[in-house]
Amino acid sequence: VLKRLDASLIGGGKIGQVVQTVKTSLFTTTSSSLTDVTGFSIAITPSATSSKILVMVQFSLGVTSGYKLYAQLLRGSTAIYIGDAAGSRLRRSFGSKTNANDDARSVSIIFLDSPNTTDATTYKIQANPESGGTLAFNASIYSADNDSALLSRDAASITVMEVLA
Repeated sequence: VLKRLDASLIGGGKIGQVVQTVKTSLFTTTSSSLTDVTGFSIAITPSATSSKILVMVQFSLGVTSGYKLYAQLLRGSTAIYIGDAAGSRLRRSFGSKTNANDDARSVSIIFLDSPNTTDATTYKIQANPESGGTLAFNASIYSADNDSALLSRDAASITVMEVLA
């Protein structure tokens, strides 16, 4: 027999607020340094310092064939949800490579953050191609430059939820 579990019996875990932003336009960059994705950030003001923020991000990235691409999640100017330091390797939320200009990589990030503040807190994505390449956000490189019914422009979203303690 399954019974409903009331969150008030176990404490916490209730959702305080939900905020979302959606980006449907193309963004490209040739900068080999991490660059803010224009129009793709969101702010939330936690109601208590004990609140956690569930961050859910979905987007796609394309890059010039044979080049690497990188992306990272930030809270303000601080990179969060990144890999461990290991020698000279880059610490990122996501890294990949494409083998054709019509390749795009789908990226999903789900991270429970503890900002420990009641100030407005901004989450955003930065991305960049390997030096010499071009990165496309919401499209493959081929789709960014060519008009065809076989190609797509994608949508991206950041959804943040305050999880009350």
